[in-house]
Amino acid sequence: MKRWMTAISAAALIAASSFTTATTATAAGLKDPVQLRVASFRQGSSWYVYGVTLGELLRKALPEGSQIDTPPLGGGTANPLLVARGKADIGLSFAVVNRWAREGSELFDAPQTDLRTLMGGFDQYYLGMIANRPDAAGTLSGYVDELGPEKRIMLLRRGSFGSYAGEQVLGEIGAGEDAVAEAGGSYTFTDFSTVKSAFPAGRTDLFIQVMTRGHPAITEIAETTDVTFLEPGDDTLATLQEKYGWQAATLQPGAFRGQDQALRLPGTTTSLVVSKDMSDELAYTIVKTVCENQDAFRAGHKALADFDCASDAWRAENLGMPLHPGAKRYYREQGWLE
Repeated sequence: MKRWMTAISAAALIAASSFTTATTATAAGLKDPVQLRVASFRQGSSWYVYGVTLGELLRKALPEGSQIDTPPLGGGTANPLLVARGKADIGLSFAVVNRWAREGSELFDAPQTDLRTLMGGFDQYYLGMIANRPDAAGTLSGYVDELGPEKRIMLLRRGSFGSYAGEQVLGEIGAGEDAVAEAGGSYTFTDFSTVKSAFPAGRTDLFIQVMTRGHPAITEIAETTDVTFLEPGDDTLATLQEKYGWQAATLQPGAFRGQDQALRLPGTTTSLVVSKDMSDELAYTIVKTVCENQDAFRAGHKALADFDCASDAWRAENLGMPLHPGAKRYYREQGWLE
């Protein structure tokens, strides 16, 4: 973990050095300084670096005297609520969570009608399904059936994005928490440290978590234990897409030790959410700043390496909720959006 955090810090420093030569977007319609708070995630996470990188770009683009705060707070399920409640002005969020917010489903008790997106498609996340067995059946449902009634399933703490995602896919194959408990099995909601120690000790059969290629905790699990990376069945994947808003994504071979074949998994991507009350000019300037300084933005973290405004930022599948009018204006000016 220390090596991972050091690598992130180094990437942030490299990105910061590139801002001195980045082309600054002109905040043509903004005359007065603005104050922005960007909700990302804990220090050391990729989202924290995304937020810091965005903040550095905006400090150069917004009127003199503007203040951009990028505290290590929030997370995948918290950030849309922080923006909706006025605790943050910009939130990093997942496209699939944005859909839940729009619909008022899962953790949201009502549709979040005051939220809009600026851009999406920053990266690629996958819903990883890791069996604590080297020769497990290739599908999640097949492996769960193999385990028998006393199966032991681990998810991250309740309320986390990973816990919601894991419960969704397990529920679709008839292995929800109540059904597993009634049969004599168990769900454990815990932290990464406990999960990582449980695999080599044989204290768990299955862990489900949202991950990126090369995710440090998943990498450690795969390096210390012979595991199998599973896929959902085709019907399950289709249901997750239709019912919850996941996208199908292919994890290419070699992302982790023992993952020798491409996997078709539920996927999602990072986006920026804001309030509908953000001014059109400010929303326009934020989008313009990122899109016209893409090299500097991508330099912030290796997970941003493939991001491209022209092909990714404005697509509905990368957003999960409506675009802010100011963002639409920029994309239409570029000819990307009708």
